[in-house]
Amino acid sequence: MRDPIEHLVRVGAPHGPSLEEALEVFASIRTTPNEGRAVQRLLARDALAPLPEPLLLAVASALADRGETVAAAGILRRTDSLPALMTRADLLERAGDRSVALSLVERVLGRDVDWPGARERRARWSAALGREGAGAASAEGAAGLNSRDASGGLVAIGPLAPLAPFVLLREAGRGGSATVYEAEDRELGRRVALKVYHQPDRDRAKLLHEARVAVAVAGEGVIPVFDVDPERGWLAMQWAPFGALASRRRPGHPLGWVHALAVALARVHAAGWVHHDVKPANVLLRAPGSPMLADFGIARRVGEPSPPGSPGYVSPERLAGRSSDPSDDVFGFGRVLLVEAAHAGAGVDEAWRSLAAECTAPDALRPRDGAALVQRIDALEGPDERR
Repeated sequence: MRDPIEHLVRVGAPHGPSLEEALEVFASIRTTPNEGRAVQRLLARDALAPLPEPLLLAVASALADRGETVAAAGILRRTDSLPALMTRADLLERAGDRSVALSLVERVLGRDVDWPGARERRARWSAALGREGAGAASAEGAAGLNSRDASGGLVAIGPLAPLAPFVLLREAGRGGSATVYEAEDRELGRRVALKVYHQPDRDRAKLLHEARVAVAVAGEGVIPVFDVDPERGWLAMQWAPFGALASRRRPGHPLGWVHALAVALARVHAAGWVHHDVKPANVLLRAPGSPMLADFGIARRVGEPSPPGSPGYVSPERLAGRSSDPSDDVFGFGRVLLVEAAHAGAGVDEAWRSLAAECTAPDALRPRDGAALVQRIDALEGPDERR
């Protein structure tokens, strides 16, 4: 019987797998006991004959997921494509080597000044290193939000002041395109998540797209959008008091969100959209068993070209260039379930681990969309029993 790992390392060779097949094989090995051997064999192969970049990025993602951040950054040193440079910069910054990470971002900006997230990272990392001219990246400096009221809360001033009656309580999260604040709407007296884009002029279309898709698929399991100001670059949404899945990991943490998240994906797919960024940071909890899918900034219509995504949560078919397909979100769902089950510990029902493996299997073997995923979960737990 053919060893899938030995077949995998022959990618690009005569009678070896195509890049798409190699990505599928590697995805099927990920998170299995054979993952470590597959990574080592691919690294050995890369030392002799360079791996195709999409497969190299997949190997780097596997190393990062295993906690080998420095090694993951190291294997990307031989390639200088913009995606590889940005991935390497993020890995090095995570490992504490912010100075080198900053130099990589500056290389990206030298080739494409509008590369997503590059300018924001340069400003933020420069500020952390105490370099001149970096103050705009501070948590209170972004978008001119730098005034405090008598209670100590940040007050929206500058470009946000005329139409944003928000008191900013704290920074809740920061990404390449925007910063999210926990804020209070003083007019309505409610807590909101205020997402402020770093470059509203450039990202106006992206902000509107995010808001419009969220409204188009609105319903249980999708984060409600309250208001948007594309000119000033902000989006107000429901606040999730229990945070994201990524922030609530602990042994024994329940997986009661699984069915509701699958239902949300079914709604997204039924409306003709693919979310494209299903990961723990984008699953927000209104209550422990009540998830809200957030951040539709890179959502695409089924059949449209697929955008880049978060390492570790992108299907091999998408890495190989397939157009947007609901199955890609099912893969992301499977990766989320796999990661969260691992953090929950030994008490997790093995049925959930099996479902995660099924969702991250090659495309032909995984549920085709959110509706099929819901049916699969119902078959596992019964429609009247939510775990």
